[in-house]
Amino acid sequence: MASTAPADVIQRLLDDDTIHEQISQAGAGLRDAYRRARHLPPAKAVQDKTVYDRLRQAAGGATEATRRALGKPPPKPKRGGRRALALLILVATGAVVWWAANRDRQAGGPAGPSGAPVSTPPASGPPPVAPG
Repeated sequence: MASTAPADVIQRLLDDDTIHEQISQAGAGLRDAYRRARHLPPAKAVQDKTVYDRLRQAAGGATEATRRALGKPPPKPKRGGRRALALLILVATGAVVWWAANRDRQAGGPAGPSGAPVSTPPASGPPPVAPG
């Protein structure tokens, strides 16, 4: 990480062309937002997406210029997709379980350990009589 001593920061501000580009981008965003907002009624200017986009551009440029002037590395991108992957695995597991249950029902009953349907032996003789 670079030094944040005032002399070092000022040196980077003067020499780094990327910082100059970011500062000019921030200034252009502010200028464009102001030009658009001053012709709109206040209620519409607050809700205008273009004004917000220009202000977001200005904030992004100022943030990047500050980060670069202080010598901080750019932030690491967040690792996304873990929730989506977990959801996909959960849905796939549920689909396999549902498919297996339907297959067993259509085959005529629950399956034994070998996968073949379990059959009950036929009863021999007359049915038992309840004592009464």
